[in-house]
Amino acid sequence: MKRLFLLTFFAVAVSLSLRAQDTTAIKDLSLVDSSLVNTSVFSLLSSEGGGSAVIDQSDQIRQAFERYNASAASKKSYGYKILVYSSNGKNAREASSGIAGSMKNTYPHLNVYRSYKAPFFMVHIGDFRTKSDAMKILHDIAPSYHQAKVVKSAIGWYAF
Repeated sequence: MKRLFLLTFFAVAVSLSLRAQDTTAIKDLSLVDSSLVNTSVFSLLSSEGGGSAVIDQSDQIRQAFERYNASAASKKSYGYKILVYSSNGKNAREASSGIAGSMKNTYPHLNVYRSYKAPFFMVHIGDFRTKSDAMKILHDIAPSYHQAKVVKSAIGWYAF
């Protein structure tokens, strides 16, 4: 009886210790600071306060990371875009082209998508991980584009 009790106790202790070492990936993307997406840590180190840092990293690690990014480039994740324009009027094609050009000039750091989904010509901007990031830009463009709104959409995959 003691042996059975000790064996059961040992099995429970081992399973609990293995469970405590859970190394799964972050499932809640809201925990990731989306303002740092596509930002190199090296540029942050050199631009903030004039400090410097020496990072000794093997080329194998850098190459492995680049291979991982290249293989994951076709992955889709879901986030938000801003629908700036959508119309099926007579001059919708020309208007969407003009608005897309204007958005590229005004927001060169954001992706601009011009698309046609019968019968509508549409212009979307941005690839935002969180709705709050999209709302910041929407607040800026709302006076010029009254019909603009945040929509849930597939966005490009980015390395964290």
